[in-house]
Amino acid sequence: MKKVENILKHPNKNIKTCQNCRIIRVFLLCVLFIVLLGLIKSDQLHYLQIVTPLNAAILIISSGLIMFMFKLAKFLLEKNQN
Repeated sequence: MKKVENILKHPNKNIKTCQNCRIIRVFLLCVLFIVLLGLIKSDQLHYLQIVTPLNAAILIISSGLIMFMFKLAKFLLEKNQN
């Protein structure tokens, strides 16, 4: 019976969540916020017309390319120093 209690009670109360879980939670909160905003302020949503799937894809691809360039430059600098 003691083993079952050890499984149910985790000794560390401050369990850290993984980065993927945090990203998913933030995304879901953002979606929930946009839905609530749409329900509350339906007449003033013309400001969100810039948020389109194409603009989101461009943002994701460009940020990925920028991060890749930084990591490549860092790798090449470290390689030259050694």
